[in-house]
Amino acid sequence: MGLILWIDQNTFATGLLEKVFKKKELPFYTLPSAENFSYLVDDLKPVMIILDGKTAATHGDAFKKQYESSENMQNLPFVLIEAGEELGFIKNVVGQIQRPFDPFQIPDLLGKFLKLN
Repeated sequence: MGLILWIDQNTFATGLLEKVFKKKELPFYTLPSAENFSYLVDDLKPVMIILDGKTAATHGDAFKKQYESSENMQNLPFVLIEAGEELGFIKNVVGQIQRPFDPFQIPDLLGKFLKLN
């Protein structure tokens, strides 16, 4: 599995996930905001983006502009966390995650989503 880019303002959850991914020696990068990150998609070349709906809504217009202007981002599979119709413009949604989730099961779940893509 390549790099997972996880965008979520819940730093407690992302801190736990970082530890799980590190223990499994899997590449993982987190961001607390969906604002001004498209350059990281080009630089880090993630294989998937996990996006929290509440985090995306905080900077909804900025995220949508980045998404629409980045062909690389549009081609990536997305997994949404508790997202509603406000993110309906994302083309390649391969799965959804509901809270609460078990951080120890997330790497396997994301692997399944990647295989389905």
